[in-house]
This record gives sequence, C-alpha cells and structure tokens, in this order.
Amino acid sequence: MEETPQATALSQRDRLLEVALRRLEESGPEVLRARTLTAEIGASTQALYTLFGGMPGLFEAIVADGFERFAAHVRAVPETDDPVADFFAQGWAFGEWALTNPQLYRLMFGVTGGGLRRHAGLELTVAGAANSSPQVRSAMEVMVRSMDRVVASGRIRPVDPVLASGQFLSATHGYLLLAIAGVFTPSGDGLEVAREVGVNLMVGLGDDPEAAMRSMASVEAGQAGPGA
Repeated sequence: MEETPQATALSQRDRLLEVALRRLEESGPEVLRARTLTAEIGASTQALYTLFGGMPGLFEAIVADGFERFAAHVRAVPETDDPVADFFAQGWAFGEWALTNPQLYRLMFGVTGGGLRRHAGLELTVAGAANSSPQVRSAMEVMVRSMDRVVASGRIRPVDPVLASGQFLSATHGYLLLAIAGVFTPSGDGLEVAREVGVNLMVGLGDDPEAAMRSMASVEAGQAGPGA
C-alpha cells in the first residue's frame, strides 16, 4: 500500500528525530548538521526545513521529546507509603536517565556551547513551572507533586513545594553535570555525595535525620542508583 504524503512526512519526521538523537549522543549537539542528518535518511535538506522550519526547530523538537521521555521515566517510579523514599527514588530515576542520555540532558538544560547556548525552558516560580512547553511543565510537575506528598505527610515543615523542589533540582543538576564530566565515579565518593546531599536537604527542610536515612536506605536497597 502506497504511503500518503502526510504519512511520508510523519515518517520522515520520526526518522530525522531518531537519527538526530543518535548522532547527538555520539558526538554532542554542537556537531549536528542539516545536510548530514537528511542524507542519512535519503532526503534533501529541504525536508528538514519543511518539517521543522530549520535546525532551531529540530532542536526544539529534540528537547520536547527529551522532556517527555524524561518525565515518563521518572513518573514510572512506583509509589509506596513512604513519600520521602519515593521522592528520593524519583531522584535516582532522574539521575539514571540523565547519565544514560548525557548529551540530550545537556541540550535540554541549556548546557551547550556557541550558538546553541539557549534558555533551558524552565522558569520555576511560586506558581509552578511558568512559560514552559507542555513537556517541560509535565516533567516539573512530577517533582513538585512528589514534594507535595512529602509536605502533606508531615515529615517536613510546611514549605512551598515548588521552591523546595527547586533546591533539590539545583543540587541534583549540579551533581549530574559533574558526573557527566567524569568527576565522580559510579561507586564510592560519587554516590556518597549524591546520597548525603539528598538526605541533608530533606533534614534541612525539617525531616528527622534518622528517618531520612532510613528512607534513603530503603531506596538504595532496591536499586544501585544513577551511574551504576
């Protein structure tokens, strides 16, 4: 059965995204070129401009796809009766995904060089994730909802879940960039740093130190953690 023009366009779009994501992880976002990408799927460069409006549009599509897959990965962490452990477990999932897709993670959060340096699409305010794409808002809502459960449990003092999530995001993002750069190894000091930061932040928000350590230990008992 012959493909319709619309089906052909959708197929080309999916194939271009697939090729771009693979080459992104192989070499980084800075080396992606329209001619190379379209040649791999047997199309002219005009196809990329027709489907995405040019390379900036392709990068926007890559970032949107990345946040959508990132949110799905973190959201898949099952909930238990310990919301603090669940929050930590989602943090491990966050790190696991980022370290599996380091170049995409860099692009998603604006950590790129030259003309690719761009706004990460995140604007965390007391009202939530503002001025963001639906994919970015969805990803941030996963973290905020999880922190909401922690606040509701009474384990920490009443805090704005968006601002509290922003503290964890800042610490996690900093750790991940160092890990991607090879500063931390998959075992030993690297994981100890990530664990202690998470526990210390939760205790700083009001959790009992021993309770926070038990919650972290329950997560570590079920998975090796990011980078393993």
